[in-house]
Amino acid sequence: MRISLGCRLATAIAVTASVALTSGAAAALAAQPVSGATYSGKISRTSNVMFPISFKVTANGKHVSRFVLTSSYPVYCQGGGFGMLQPASGTISKHGTFKVKLPIYFAPAHEHQGFVIITGSFFKHGQEHGKVRTDFTHSGSCNGSSSYSTRG
Repeated sequence: MRISLGCRLATAIAVTASVALTSGAAAALAAQPVSGATYSGKISRTSNVMFPISFKVTANGKHVSRFVLTSSYPVYCQGGGFGMLQPASGTISKHGTFKVKLPIYFAPAHEHQGFVIITGSFFKHGQEHGKVRTDFTHSGSCNGSSSYSTRG
């Protein structure tokens, strides 16, 4: 019994679509954070200079908050007198990504100096990584970005 070319083509398309949908669903599930977990890791400023980073995922797995950059945050120029980070939170997208802008505030001068912007993506097995970018309002030469990775 011969199966027509049209039938074989339709079957191949249906099988391919089914595999694509199954793979897409598995990837979407794999990109979700561990609910209620604290993610900890390192920001890689250079191969020799690392900064600790941690944050918390809410119990429902929909938000990130409580960002802690323990010793400091990356600055890409010489000098000092940079402000402290203020708390902020962000929403985790259905694709397992987030973006949070932590305000930089210099208390002695009562001055908002810019932001540390953290963008991240969640992966399988409690892994997460992304970029930390500084965006200073008046010191553009100090702006830059570094990659980081964490585990929850």
